[in-house]
Amino acid sequence: MRPKLISYTPAALDADGFKNDATGATTTLTATSAADSLAHKVTIASAVNLAAITFTLTGTDPDGKAQTEDITGPNNSTVTSTKYFLTLTAVTFSSTLGANTADIGWAATAVSKTYPIDRYAANAFSLDVQVTGTINMTIQETLANVQSVSGYLTSFTAVSALTGITGNTKSQLMARASAFRLLVNAVTAGATVSIYMAGGGDK
Repeated sequence: MRPKLISYTPAALDADGFKNDATGATTTLTATSAADSLAHKVTIASAVNLAAITFTLTGTDPDGKAQTEDITGPNNSTVTSTKYFLTLTAVTFSSTLGANTADIGWAATAVSKTYPIDRYAANAFSLDVQVTGTINMTIQETLANVQSVSGYLTSFTAVSALTGITGNTKSQLMARASAFRLLVNAVTAGATVSIYMAGGGDK
């Protein structure tokens, strides 16, 4: 295959990016994504005890498929979703917040969509990762049949030579890898990552 390029400018943590001071029985979000084409974990923060309330998140997974998640409310703390949300279209409460408030935002932790590749190609699939600014990221790979998976794939493992990347790095995926994705561990606003792909063949 000819070399191809993908690039991202990951959004930094924004504790109230989706909604500042949600209150009452329902809320309307002020944003539906972090606007960086990455799927982020969702955070809910409150200075009071909302642990008796379940927050239901509705949106899409990193590959754009519908998903939901229930989160127990925070108790003078911040709670974080297990799933990554490319978009967040609604947050509902199991009971009213009353006069209490909660901020709904996104964590810096984020993943890209799944990039399928040709696992039967003769040449190894190589990645050249170019970084600007301050970022810590990992390339993850999978052997799963991504073409037949229903819902977002979770069976990714880190590529050892591409784990905790903070600067320019090159390496190859394992033989018979069927797909890869980018995991952002931490980032300072304005950092960018560009990934040049060559060999193997994408799908």
